Amino acid sequence: MGKQVIFVTGGNDGIGLATAIKFADEGCDVAIMGRRTEQNEVARKKVEASGAKCLTITGDVTIEADVKAAIEQTVDTFGRLDFAFNNAGVEEIPTPASEQSDEAYQGVMDVNVKGVWLCMKYQIPKMLEAGGGSIVNTSSVAGLIGMAQVPVYVAAKHAVMGLTKSVALEYARQGIRVNAVCPAAVHTDLYERFTGGNKEMEDMLENMHPMGRSGRPEVVASGVYYLCKDATWTTGQGLTMDGGFTVP
Repeated sequence: MGKQVIFVTGGNDGIGLATAIKFADEGCDVAIMGRRTEQNEVARKKVEASGAKCLTITGDVTIEADVKAAIEQTVDTFGRLDFAFNNAGVEEIPTPASEQSDEAYQGVMDVNVKGVWLCMKYQIPKMLEAGGGSIVNTSSVAGLIGMAQVPVYVAAKHAVMGLTKSVALEYARQGIRVNAVCPAAVHTDLYERFTGGNKEMEDMLENMHPMGRSGRPEVVASGVYYLCKDATWTTGQGLTMDGGFTVP
């Protein structure tokens, strides 16, 4: 039996890369799908430093042909697909609801929702061929509560939870578990874009977490690993990792 294999979207930085490295450290081979070819290669070297094989695929999760080809290439290369982390996502710039554009709406929904849906559409048949597997989708605390001035992002992350629960029920008896991680603010490129380097906004974000700090990609990666490898009686759930952010 060969090494287990994980497919990661948005895997060339942030939470995706931290997860790819975590699984490589634990003995898995890794396939990364991302839009930036050069960044994919930087990520590949980091993953392979753990002794794993790493396939990098340049593609866009909103394009069905790209997703289908990436997953087929993963299975052609490694012979199997055991785990998937559908992590690619984009943020919404805080804007009053009455001033938001159709273009911004479409961009947020396409990546965050359509991308997850397309990935599962093509991952599931490959996992069924192998007798089962585990999928983790990236939702957010925004998939659990409301937030002012980012309604499209909130709607998208709620939709990810809906997809996760529905697909989990459909395949629960066929050996495929589907869960989500729901982090609060995590120090990634998305975090930097959201704050724009504004120190006051960064301090505000940190203090919104009862523990007094935001998260790190490696912490979320540990949650993805838990859901894939250890939580064998868990499906259709969102693992909240938020420093107390959503505690009433």
